[in-house]
Amino acid sequence: MRRLFALLIALSCTVYNVFGQLEQEFPIVDSLQVLVDKSNNLTYEYKIKESLEFAIKLANYAHEIDNNYYKGQAYYLMAYNYNTLVDYKAAEENFKKSLKYAELSKDSTLILWNYNGLGNIYSDGNKDLRKSLLYYNKATKLGKELNIPEEYLTPVINLAWTYLDQGKLDKAYPYLEEAEELVVATRDIEGFCEVKYLQGRYHLGKKEFNKAEENFNEAIESAERHDLLLELSYIYKARASLYDNLGNTEKAYSDIKTYQEYKDKLYDREKLKQIEIAKISFDVDEYERQLEVAKKEKAFQEGIVRNNKMISFISLGGTILLLVAVFFIYLGYRSKKKLNDILKEKNGELLEAKAEAERLAMVKSQFISTVSHELRTPLYGVVGITSLLMEDNEISEKHNSLLGSLKFSGDYLLNLINNVLQISKIESNKLQLTNTPTNLFKLSQNLLNSFEYQAKSKNNELILETPNELPESVNVDSLRLSEILINLIGNSSKFTENGKIWLRIKILSIAEKYIDIRYEIEDNGVGIPDDKKDYVFEQFSQIDRESNKLVGTGLGLSIVKNLLEMMGSDIHLDSKEGRGTKFQFDLKLEIVEEKAKNNVGQDDRNANQAFRKILVAEDNKINQIVTKNLLNLIGYDCTIVENGFNAIQMVKKEEFDLILMDLNMPYVNGTEATKRIREFDQTTPIIALTAAELGEVKEECLAIGMNDIINKPLNKNDLNDIIVKNLLP
Repeated sequence: MRRLFALLIALSCTVYNVFGQLEQEFPIVDSLQVLVDKSNNLTYEYKIKESLEFAIKLANYAHEIDNNYYKGQAYYLMAYNYNTLVDYKAAEENFKKSLKYAELSKDSTLILWNYNGLGNIYSDGNKDLRKSLLYYNKATKLGKELNIPEEYLTPVINLAWTYLDQGKLDKAYPYLEEAEELVVATRDIEGFCEVKYLQGRYHLGKKEFNKAEENFNEAIESAERHDLLLELSYIYKARASLYDNLGNTEKAYSDIKTYQEYKDKLYDREKLKQIEIAKISFDVDEYERQLEVAKKEKAFQEGIVRNNKMISFISLGGTILLLVAVFFIYLGYRSKKKLNDILKEKNGELLEAKAEAERLAMVKSQFISTVSHELRTPLYGVVGITSLLMEDNEISEKHNSLLGSLKFSGDYLLNLINNVLQISKIESNKLQLTNTPTNLFKLSQNLLNSFEYQAKSKNNELILETPNELPESVNVDSLRLSEILINLIGNSSKFTENGKIWLRIKILSIAEKYIDIRYEIEDNGVGIPDDKKDYVFEQFSQIDRESNKLVGTGLGLSIVKNLLEMMGSDIHLDSKEGRGTKFQFDLKLEIVEEKAKNNVGQDDRNANQAFRKILVAEDNKINQIVTKNLLNLIGYDCTIVENGFNAIQMVKKEEFDLILMDLNMPYVNGTEATKRIREFDQTTPIIALTAAELGEVKEECLAIGMNDIINKPLNKNDLNDIIVKNLLP
């Protein structure tokens, strides 16, 4: 229950502020003050009906003499009584009326009371804590301006109370400290009990049970000493909750029992009877008013009947016509009902078919995701071991060429798997964009480098053109942008031999925070015939070109189109058969402010020297070999464990600079292992290794305490980049 201002003393003290302005009306003002006192005293006796009668009289007299001050007092008393009756709507209306006249009379104290009252209404009645905090803050601010601690103690307590009800303990704490100082300064006994009660709740929320019990005990001791029944009721209830948390059921039961006793004393039968009588009286009065209106309406209607006898005959004829109309309407209703039953049956069949289709789509998506994961795992071994062998300088040129072909085939198969999974994600609306700071130049350069072997095999030249004014970092979903560029560059590489492929970035416009750029991917290959341009972006569409044996699945350009639509852009095609093809799209991106560089390049070069001890948790033997050799190539030592349990034990025994954690392992998987490690080690970087699609698991991995995630199969450069990124301070 929120704290309200005590009316009797406060009103008696403030009435004399207006006497000087109303010397000629002194007898009337004196009578009005009598009404204020009577209404207030009856409120404390729970004689709500009588209290409201005096408040209404006060309002009528105040309006007769046009006294804004007493208008405000009258409506405040009404609002107070309606709040007691738990009629929050009426209480809110009267608080607002009182506030209006308090502002007209420039009575700051009454304004403060109404702010606090409205705060209570929005907190207890409307459950609108945002508005309640707004009014409590207004009351507190005004009380501080008046420099009257007794006045703004109440809203300060209510602010702390509201934040505790919201569970915002840290926001409540400053107001608890301020309230404690105020109760000491004002010697407010009720305020002291409330502050100790709220401090107990605060420490209970912080799990500081000893401090909570100490505050509750102080509050109970003071409240019992001064016979404060209301405070005792909710303090005992709160302490029962404390003992329940401590598992002391005996003390919890005792406190709940005591709480009920004080509650019964507080709301004894006489008070409840008075409230009920008041409510019934209002209901009876309202009924009598409605009955009087009904009698007048009946008399008026009887007069019309007596003076207009023809109305009866017209009514009779109208009734017959109405019955005929009702009969035909009924026939129409039966026909429509029959039709509706048929439609309901069909709709039910459609809903069943829709549910079955959605189930099948989900099964399809899950199947594709599972197959994709299962294919990625052996591909990691194929691509990884191939990459390691290509790093060996002793391999003959002939064998190195064969290894290059093998790696190209593995990469092509991996790209095919990614495309199928991507289409599945788009169709099931599971794909979401995640923008991160990205260097477009480095991203584009790395993508072109990944096509270097394919370009050499077809004698193509890869050319990157970027403007010097390109910002160092922009916010963009780098993963989706990479997929778009990979598909477009791959498409150009597929249909170009002995030619050139350009990747261009052009700046269309640049402002302080945003930049408009255009990506162009152009080749001088065989081009696209005019009659094929309309459907190249459709799924599984392929252009049969005799000059090229590698046709592909026809998914790449469809994925590009869908991803760009998600990013708010479109893909444009310009091509002539025999003269090449150019794709282009525009993006509006947010510029990320450049941070000061502290010799980052040097840190990159020395990272593997400063941090060399890496733990790898991986159950697949081939993957263990590949990962270990990749780490050795880039200059790191590593320890291999086969499951999450062993990883936990190793981290407890030894210190590692970084952990590479596979998500799918027997006994204890990577997710569970990370949770347990984070219970005793919050600093060692943990990078997830997964063959699943990153979007499916990234959010969960970061939520449990992992620092980053990388997709299998790994390559040397990506692995080195992510390790350096997480090791550098």
